[in-house]
Formats: sequence, structure tokens, C-alpha cells
Amino acid sequence: MSLAIRPLHPTLGAEVAGVGLADLEESDLPKLVAAWRRFGLLVFRRQRLAPGDQLRFTRTLGALDLAPTLDAERSALDNHPEIAAVSTIKQKGLAVDGLGDVELAWHSDMTYVPKPPVGCVLHAREAPASGGGVTCFLDLRAAWDDLHPVLQSAASGMRVFHDCANTNAEAPRREAGAATGVWHPVRFDDPLSGKPILFLARRRGSRATLANGGNGDPVLAALWSAAHNPIHIYRHVWKDGDVVLWNNLATMYRRDAFDGANRRVLHRTQIRALDPRWAN
Repeated sequence: MSLAIRPLHPTLGAEVAGVGLADLEESDLPKLVAAWRRFGLLVFRRQRLAPGDQLRFTRTLGALDLAPTLDAERSALDNHPEIAAVSTIKQKGLAVDGLGDVELAWHSDMTYVPKPPVGCVLHAREAPASGGGVTCFLDLRAAWDDLHPVLQSAASGMRVFHDCANTNAEAPRREAGAATGVWHPVRFDDPLSGKPILFLARRRGSRATLANGGNGDPVLAALWSAAHNPIHIYRHVWKDGDVVLWNNLATMYRRDAFDGANRRVLHRTQIRALDPRWAN
């Protein structure tokens, strides 16, 4: 069966069929990456990836980061330091990943560091038959394109502070360290697609300065309002075996709260930098 691409949303998200990521053919990579470049997010159904399989697939796209802590003492899998477990499983009464089953606010991953990861892969190793929860993804490329020219002009040269004091569950971060966050331009070109991005920070703790040094918070509020238009959002309902690959810089996402009594295990890898073959 040949690789087939089916759009799930006009600008963000496509399902890829006819491919097993555990034994992906090198000849399929250019078409797969072209679809990722176009749609920003790809869904692969009914995959069964061992940790080594997920690492091999992710490495075809770029260099890997070590697993983030996810506000837990340790989230990485044994013998696989690049894979983080996102899980409802509890140890000593606490969720393994520090985030549990609560709602997560709109965010891109780890934008509070100078060079955030460019991509992420999340594999549903176990998801309840009744539904493994819902994640909504927001297209930041379309969000920029759809801004009114006056708002685009106001945002040009603007910088936004990406805070790390709180988790994506909007709770104080338990991780030790003196870092508080970084400033990023609100508009830059996506290294995967080459298209301009509206690069927003998680809303809580963010603030903005204009190109002239003035207070950019009113413009930031207008940018948030414009970006979070339902036409920019793809809603993913997790099923057992799903693999979702997304462009972390050009996408924000949020998670609905879900029933933590149901066993749910996802494995996450993140791409620090694109393979030179795929960089735009």
C-alpha cells in the first residue's frame, strides 16, 4: 500500500495512511516531510512503536533533545533519555509526568528557552477505548496570514516574553533554577515551511514590548483575540496507536481535562533542530 495523505483541516493537519513508522522506507521520507511542511501536523493511526522505533523515526527528521522533566522528578523512560512518558499512571499518589489529567493551557513546548524545539512526536501507547482525551492544535502560520494589515504592522518588531515560572497547567513550576524565561520576536519565518509565524507565548505571564520600546500588551491582547479563531484550530481525539507529529514553532496546543482513572500512556520525543535535508 502506497503512502497517502488526507487533509483533516484546511491549513493544519493531515492523516498519513499506508505507512508503518516502525519500518519506514527511506524513499517515503521526502513525501512525508513535504506533507509536514504543508500541513504542520501529521496523524498516523494504528501504529505500534517500541521506544527504539520512535527514536529512529524522530531522528530521520532531526537532532533530538533529552526528555523534558514535565515538572516531575523524572519523566524519561529507563534506557531512553530522549523519551518522556506522558501518563496517568501514579507513583506514591502522584502522576508520573507531573501534569496528571488536568487541562493544559494554550502553549508551544519549551518556548521559554532561547532555542525551542522545532518539532514534537507523541505516540499513544495506551489509550482507553472510550477515548484518550482531546488535544486542540492552533495554526500560527494561518493566524499571521489572517491578521489585518494594521495589526501585522503594529506587531512588526514586537517582542514577547515567554515565562517559565508556571507550568502549562498554570501552576507554579516545581523545577529548581533561577531562569525566568526569554524574549522572542512575535513574528519570524518558520524554519520548516519558510512561512511567517505569529509566535505567541502562553498567555499567563506573557508581556510584550513594541519596536519603539513602548508597552505592547494592548497589541498582544489583540493578537491573541485574532489568533484564537476556530478556523485556525484542529481538534484531535486520541485513539490507541495514534502518532502525531507537529511543528512546535508554528503550532500551539491545549489539552482538555480527562478522566485520570483510565490508564493512558503516551511517549513523547522532541526535535531540537531539523535535519539539514528538511530545513527551508
